[in-house]
Amino acid sequence: MRVVSIGDLVTDYYYKNEKLLGVNGGMTAHNIIANLSKFKFNTSVYAVCGDDCAGKIAIRSLSDLGVDTSNIDIIRNIKTRCFHVSYFEDNNKLVFSSKKRCPFCHNKKWYEDSLINTNKILSDVKKDDILIFDNLNIKNQEIVDNLNNKKIIDIGQYFEFDLLKDDEVINKIKGKFDIINFNERVTKYLIKRFNLKSDLDIYKLFLPKLITITRGESGATFIYDNQVYNFSLNNKSSVLDSTGAGDAFIASVIKDWIKNDFKFEVDKFSKWYDNSTKLTYKVVQKMGARGHLKTLYKINKVNDFCTCDNFVIVERKKIKRCNININNLEKRLKNAISLSVIDKLDNIGFNENENYLFIGTGGSFAGANFASTVINRMYGCNTYSLYPRDVIYRNNKKIDKAILFSYSGTTNDVINSVSNFDNSVKYLITKGNVQDIVLKTGIIKSNIVSYRNGKNKGKERGFLSFEGAVAPACIFLRYYYSKVNPEYNLELFIDDSINYWKNYFENLFNSQDILKLFSKENTINIFKGDNTNSACLDIESKIVESGLVNCIVHEKKNFSHGRFINYENLNNRISLYFKQKTTNKYENRLLEYLKDGKNIIVESRYDGLLCEFDLLIASQFLIYFIGKGLDIDVSKPKYSDDAMKIYFYKGEL
Repeated sequence: MRVVSIGDLVTDYYYKNEKLLGVNGGMTAHNIIANLSKFKFNTSVYAVCGDDCAGKIAIRSLSDLGVDTSNIDIIRNIKTRCFHVSYFEDNNKLVFSSKKRCPFCHNKKWYEDSLINTNKILSDVKKDDILIFDNLNIKNQEIVDNLNNKKIIDIGQYFEFDLLKDDEVINKIKGKFDIINFNERVTKYLIKRFNLKSDLDIYKLFLPKLITITRGESGATFIYDNQVYNFSLNNKSSVLDSTGAGDAFIASVIKDWIKNDFKFEVDKFSKWYDNSTKLTYKVVQKMGARGHLKTLYKINKVNDFCTCDNFVIVERKKIKRCNININNLEKRLKNAISLSVIDKLDNIGFNENENYLFIGTGGSFAGANFASTVINRMYGCNTYSLYPRDVIYRNNKKIDKAILFSYSGTTNDVINSVSNFDNSVKYLITKGNVQDIVLKTGIIKSNIVSYRNGKNKGKERGFLSFEGAVAPACIFLRYYYSKVNPEYNLELFIDDSINYWKNYFENLFNSQDILKLFSKENTINIFKGDNTNSACLDIESKIVESGLVNCIVHEKKNFSHGRFINYENLNNRISLYFKQKTTNKYENRLLEYLKDGKNIIVESRYDGLLCEFDLLIASQFLIYFIGKGLDIDVSKPKYSDDAMKIYFYKGEL
């Protein structure tokens, strides 16, 4: 199944106070597809453009978002359609106008009749494709009339109806679309033109399955099965640019409709509306119809040509998210361990008589494991670090409290794993916004331990979590020392550990031989145990999530119970070995056995909890320098659309 937009490509130029800000692709149907690419659907475009600079940008603006552009026809010696959107400040408000003529040279790059190849589209489109339109010109109408696919149209203008008779307008639309989206301006026109009494009469006139009407700050209307559902906009926000808000709104509705197996259910409309408004909120905070997806392309003119005739793209230096996250780690850890956070942790009331679950997933599981270790060693009580589904399948009658770990605070699996627990025994360690978490999860505000504060608002982006894994562990280590040695300088320890491992791995990865160990055809053995569990859980998660290489985790003593057969018979002799300062007799023998292999020994200068935390920091720098050496951003791996279906799964566990 693909979601397909149809229509000639358009390039939008954006200006503010007569200064060019940048360019991006445009046109409603293609904006809708661009938004749907955000939700990891299989998206494609059937379109045409010229072989000019504007055409190249129009194509790139879609391909950069993961949209299939292989069905775009590039026609020689025509100019790609261009819109020029100009913004001016008027009484501290930003007003805009959209024109087809360049505000500088006043030339018009626009052709009227569509150039799309209807024969190609009619023969190429598959039966399960979902088709998106934004007008009903002659060629689009031919496609609409000759295909039985699911079809959606967003009609934001009514000028194409002015030259048509009433019955011609009706015949173009009636019964041919699953979803029709109008803005309020068009519905007022239709009511007046056809002498209708209400929006419901429009629904009865055109007979789609669903009509949505966007009303800006007044909210929106859904009309389904001859019933009208009005939704108001409760949280109005400042608007930088409303361009593209309606396109994003209907894109979100389409997304929810597809995910609901193409069923329209009245009790879900409120949720669909909320999802749409959340997306449009992001749209209006950015400049341009697709600014929330990708910032405007910066361009420079070529010689004396106007930028609407010829330009070059100013390429931005690619910034690796992994670099940003590792460079901010020290500051974020120190900000996380404020006294107020430790006081909140103290309010949980850990003691020797209770049983505790520590629940996390992904990168947060390492933090959950470390916290479980800390509380067990402090109080001698029963602590269990578990993945969410493990909680579902165990008897929890004797569990007194559940401690949840979620960087965002709203991780679906983590929250759902304790849905049967009383709210009073659920606690959450997070960097999320407390108010948002309360609204979305129902967790008691006083039970949320958030290390987000005025100095520590920035959050990591990307698949790999650095702060999300280490900060919760850091908080529990601070809690530990607040009880056993309040004078201990944890900040100094953090400084020393970060500097040590940064230098250690920087020197280690100067060797190309080390980088060869992480070739895709290899398998890495990871050895854990003896105060190294948190680091090993974390590095295994990071290696797997970045798609670098296969790995197998061995508990050091369990390796002796036959796991060496895999090591020998399959020649898997590459190892990451985490160890504390003190080496016991068995470990000496194990290291002697492994010495003929290719090993990276990650040895802490500490024992006990300090070793466990120190190696967790080492894990962050290890994955960072692997990525740096291979010149890839390990926090931005490639993945399929099918994978995202399980990533976004929100149902029962």
